[in-house]
Amino acid sequence: MNRKSILAMLLASLMLVSTVSCGNAGADETADTAAQTETVETEPVVTFESVAASYSDRDYGGYLFRVGVRDVVDWQTMDVMAEELTGEVINDAVYNRNIAMEDMLKIKITENRSVNPTTEMKQSVTAGTDDYDTVTDGLASSSPLVAQNMLLDYRNISTIHADQPYWDPQIYDDCAVMGRTFFMTGDISIMDNKGTWCMLFNKDMIIAHGMESPYDLVNEGRWTLDKMDEMASVALTDVNGDGKWTEEDNYGFVTEGYNNMALWSCAGFKIMSNDADGMPYYTYSSEASIDTLTRIMEIQYADHSNMGSKSTVTGGGMGEGATREKQFANGKALFYYAGMINITLFRDFDTDFGVIPAPKRNEEQEQYWSNYSYYNFTVYLIPTTCSDPEKIGDIMDCMANLSMYSLTPAYYDQTLIGKSTRDEESEPMIELILATRNFDLGIIFDTGSIRTTICGFTSPDNIASSLASKEKTAITDLEKFIENVSALQQ
Repeated sequence: MNRKSILAMLLASLMLVSTVSCGNAGADETADTAAQTETVETEPVVTFESVAASYSDRDYGGYLFRVGVRDVVDWQTMDVMAEELTGEVINDAVYNRNIAMEDMLKIKITENRSVNPTTEMKQSVTAGTDDYDTVTDGLASSSPLVAQNMLLDYRNISTIHADQPYWDPQIYDDCAVMGRTFFMTGDISIMDNKGTWCMLFNKDMIIAHGMESPYDLVNEGRWTLDKMDEMASVALTDVNGDGKWTEEDNYGFVTEGYNNMALWSCAGFKIMSNDADGMPYYTYSSEASIDTLTRIMEIQYADHSNMGSKSTVTGGGMGEGATREKQFANGKALFYYAGMINITLFRDFDTDFGVIPAPKRNEEQEQYWSNYSYYNFTVYLIPTTCSDPEKIGDIMDCMANLSMYSLTPAYYDQTLIGKSTRDEESEPMIELILATRNFDLGIIFDTGSIRTTICGFTSPDNIASSLASKEKTAITDLEKFIENVSALQQ
């Protein structure tokens, strides 16, 4: 049960108490009122403790639950293991969840950290050894294992309850490969959240330029590519008046090449979709798609962007030199589009910022969409060497269920709390972003290298002809992809 449902239930209870209390004190009238009042049944409040108690009938005899996790700089998996309580909100949520799981299920959780856990899992599967129960890694590393027949289909594991709110229904359905689901995530992880793209905006610059509130624009459906471009153009300022665009100046938009595709995805387009029978087909070359991508390229490489021809702010990270992250962290950029992992990074700086979704292509677009890093958006995989998929599915389902009441609230606390205040306005925006990810098999598998091509554009010119030149190879690659998946063992 989510927070809104709980609040509604409590309000209903208070109204009932108020109604009964306001009656006359006479015994007869009280009896009449009681007879006329229907009994109001309310749902029990679901808590971490009640969820844990629902698994009290399990006993896996001290089974060692083995998880392969990423150990990559800045993207280390931090939601599987915690050795002790430290006072850090994520760590403590993981620790308390694991203690409950180990006690209720009679298991022991362990992790194997690796720069590339899917490579190690692949070696294990090839050797026929049962070394991992599950592995969590980025989509780019995980996707090649599908055609290599190294992953189990979650749809064949009855103990995975994919219809429950603690699993992400979008990745379960949208990333199904010809009716099979090999990737799962949800409340079981926060690394998928950190790898989801969002738009950050500088609140002080909005006020200084007398601009409309981005929150209002989003809520009113007026947050569009054209509106963002208009605002970004106003924010561009040659602070020191030297006629050059350096880290000393204010930019309207800091971005990167990947965002060619990310913003296009948020406009509602996909490289590849599934038809009614679950068969993949290309959807990237419509007139509306090309027109929108052209408009995005104009914004990506405009003078107000750090990728404009005059800019010297290049590269990523917070290290030496002019970088897009430092530009925003130091309060010298209006908009910054990148992974949510940067939110907690920027909370340590003095810049006051908000979080909103990427813009729609126009006001007619029905809803906002969000994108993700195909390298760093992590999913859970179960190798084909798993000896007892039903048991592992049950353990993972318990882990996801408990995380909904521990890990996910902790993630929101960590994400919203700044140096001195809690950014309450961003919370519904983050919920919106995480609920509207536009998963695309074409991004995940890069069939026909269409994803690579779109990310590599540096100009709005010749987009249609460039994509058309890839069509023949793309069709051949898709046919091969379908052939490989069709040949997988059931």
